[in-house]
Amino acid sequence: MQAYLAEKYMSGPKADAILARAAPKKKKKRKAETSAKSMFVDEDAGWGEEKRDDEDDTAEAVVAKDRSFKKRRVAPAEEGSGWATLREGVREETPPVPADEQPTVVEEPSQPFVGGLLTGEQLRKALPKPKVKEEPLTREEEEAAQETVYRDASGRKIDTKAARAEAARLKREREEKEARKMEWGKGLVQKDEEEKRRLQLEKNRSLPFARTVDDKDLNEEQKAQERWNDPAAAFLTKKTAKGPRKPQYTGPPPAPNRFGIRPGYRWDGVDRGNGFEKKFFQRQNERKRTTAAGYEWSVDDM
Repeated sequence: MQAYLAEKYMSGPKADAILARAAPKKKKKRKAETSAKSMFVDEDAGWGEEKRDDEDDTAEAVVAKDRSFKKRRVAPAEEGSGWATLREGVREETPPVPADEQPTVVEEPSQPFVGGLLTGEQLRKALPKPKVKEEPLTREEEEAAQETVYRDASGRKIDTKAARAEAARLKREREEKEARKMEWGKGLVQKDEEEKRRLQLEKNRSLPFARTVDDKDLNEEQKAQERWNDPAAAFLTKKTAKGPRKPQYTGPPPAPNRFGIRPGYRWDGVDRGNGFEKKFFQRQNERKRTTAAGYEWSVDDM
């Protein structure tokens, strides 16, 4: 088969060597088998010999058949290759690749230099150039760069300084309103105590740091203190009413009532009752007068 391919499709020294190696061999004649050999048959060896004889017959027939063909001439340009050009191909022009479909070339970072001896100039060229140092930003520029921009729902920019000022003003007004409300809710006693505390603080500013035994205010304050085991408290201590005193009615004398209850200090002097108290006292006076008149009448004849 190799000789057939070399004869048909190959050329050159390699084909010549194959053809020379596959030269036709003379066919050995079969000897007539004797009657003794025909009686004994070696199955293993006999099968191999018959197969080899068949292959030799086929090879001899192919070579004999191929000898009738002439050797194909090969052009000088095609020498050394076993292929023949049947028809020149037509080269079609491909459309250019669009810009968005072009491959992206990623350049690997180049090393500053490869090992070996380098001069100072070569090293300066190979090493990357240092970046120019930028001038430091001022504090105002840094704050302006870091400041957060706030926007409302419509996308308009909000002035944060004006918003903070407005919030501070509203907070101050709310605190003043709460302070006035707390002041209105206080009673007269709380206001008096606060005023006394303020006067005492003003007075303490003018007092010396060290207070001696000759301090009149200190002595009066200590004398006014009440002690449960003080033997002179009965005749030396001035008793003063402590605590708040309820206001009393100071207008014209009111009409009496059976329980002796005085009217409140806010009473305007108008009797808004149903007259029961007045009738009650009249009835009592009439009974007393009748009793007195009867007694006088009973003792008149004596």
